[in-house]
Parts: sequence; C-alpha cells; structure tokens
Amino acid sequence: MTPADPPCTLPRHLLWPGEAHEMAFRRIPPGEFWMGSRGYETNEEPRHRVRITQPFWMAETPVTQAQYAAMGKGNPSHFKDKPDHPVEQVSWLDAVAFADWVANDRAAEMPEGCDLACLPTEAEWEYACRAGTETEYWSGDGEAALAEVGWFGEEWGSGSTHPVRSKMRANPFGLFDMHGNVWEWCHDEFQQTPYRDRPGGAMDTGWDERLADYQEQRALTSDVSSLRSLRGGSWFDAARLCRSAFRGRLGAARRLGDFGFRLCLLPGPKEQAGSGAQGGRRGGGTEPKPTEQGGAGVVNLRAERGPRPRPSA
Repeated sequence: MTPADPPCTLPRHLLWPGEAHEMAFRRIPPGEFWMGSRGYETNEEPRHRVRITQPFWMAETPVTQAQYAAMGKGNPSHFKDKPDHPVEQVSWLDAVAFADWVANDRAAEMPEGCDLACLPTEAEWEYACRAGTETEYWSGDGEAALAEVGWFGEEWGSGSTHPVRSKMRANPFGLFDMHGNVWEWCHDEFQQTPYRDRPGGAMDTGWDERLADYQEQRALTSDVSSLRSLRGGSWFDAARLCRSAFRGRLGAARRLGDFGFRLCLLPGPKEQAGSGAQGGRRGGGTEPKPTEQGGAGVVNLRAERGPRPRPSA
C-alpha cells in the first residue's frame, strides 16, 4: 500500500442484509507489499515485493455459521448453535461451493462490476492482512500485540471459536479476525517454496489470467488429495502460526474444528466489459460500483431457491 492510499472506509463498504445473514465487505486498494519473512519458516523465504494491480473486495470477517446456513446445507460446525461464530469443519471444497452459491445462485444481486466470488489467493490474503504493515501481526510484534486482535493458544478440550469482531479492533483495511479464531482457506494449491522462483518480486497476473487460473483450479476439485493453502492460524494455535506470513496447508477435503474461510469479490476482465462473462454475471473490469443506500451497497444474501450441489468430498 502506498502512503497516498487511505484505509477503506464507508461508503466503500458492501452489505448483504438479512438479520444474521448480513455480510460486510471492504474495498482493498491496489498497491505493493513485502510478502514472506526472514528467519522463520523456509517456505516464507525469501521476503520479496509483490504488486496487487487491481482493487478487490474482502469480507470483514470469516463466514459465520448463520451466513453459511443461508446456503441451505445446514451447519457443519463442531461448535454448533453459535450463529455469530465462524463456521468451521468446512473443507476447501465446501468453501468453494459456498463461493459458487454466492456467485451463481445470488448472481442477480452481485454488485455492479463484480464478476467473481471466490477465496483469496495467498498474496491477496497476506496483502489484505498486513494492510501496509511489515510486523509479525498487523498490530505489531510479539504475543501481546497478537492478543489485542486475535484469539489463539487455547486448549483443544476447553477452548473454542469466538464471535467474529469480538476483539473489536479492525486492521487499517477494516478487516477483523485476520489472526487466530479460525484458519482461512485460500484459493491456491500449496507449493512448498514458491517464493524462491521470484526473488526479484512479483505482480498479480491481471483479471484475464486470474479468471483462467480460477477456472483451472476449480477443475481440480475432484482431486481431494491436493494440498490447499491456509492462512491466519486459529484459536488453538501458537502465536507464531498466526503471523501474517505463516503458510499452512492441508488436503482439500479435510475438515477440522478450527478451519474456516473468508470470501472475496473480484471485478471482471476489462476485455469482457458488458459481455456478461462467467455465465451471465456482470462484466466490467472497473472497481465495483454498488448502489448507494445509506453509504453502503446492498446485496441480498437470502436464499429464495435451492443452492447448486456442492462438489462431493
């Protein structure tokens, strides 16, 4: 993030209304950041510059149990009957299915200019988490800084998830629970040492290639053995696993009581403006332009018809 880029504030703020179903998104501006770290894990090295060239929207919090239940597939969580807690015991496949439901069954309510609902890439996740910072956590270095903004280090038998936003402090982009509470699935297939191939830095591929990569990765959903990336750590994990740079991974079909996810909304490719790319969703290639309603763009998350079936695990 450059110094000229302000943090996201209203009205760059989207809402899906609907009582407990409400889901808020924050606009993440384009910019550059240092990705990775030095002296921690080998798969976080080398630290290198990455450029995010297009804005995107990221959910303020992980998807909650109430939001997930709106899809009509029940609540898979271990810590049930907690509507404002993150949904957990969801696999990467489950998370992708939820994103598909938002983008396809709710396509008519997608904000103008948004073509795609999906999981963030690792680069998008870390960029959004850091929000212009270079410390272990966006709140600073050390466990005391982490404790201000994240839930971590609890015992499996006595600990649990916590209500989203319960730490009450968002990062400079307006995002809560980026550290701890639940691990967050990312779009990417996990690679052990990808940063070594780009010591001089990297830049996102633009929306044409991002869309093609998304479609290619979605084609791999039948490969339940593929490793997928996880970020952020959880209520159960040690502080070092909750760092901005830490890279977790597990099989795409695995479900645990500290695995959740967070959604992104992406604008469509410029070349497909007005073409109804992605199965009739709005094209555009510009940043989303929601209808203003009290400073917030409004999209309806309530299910009025049955969701598409999820890919089987």
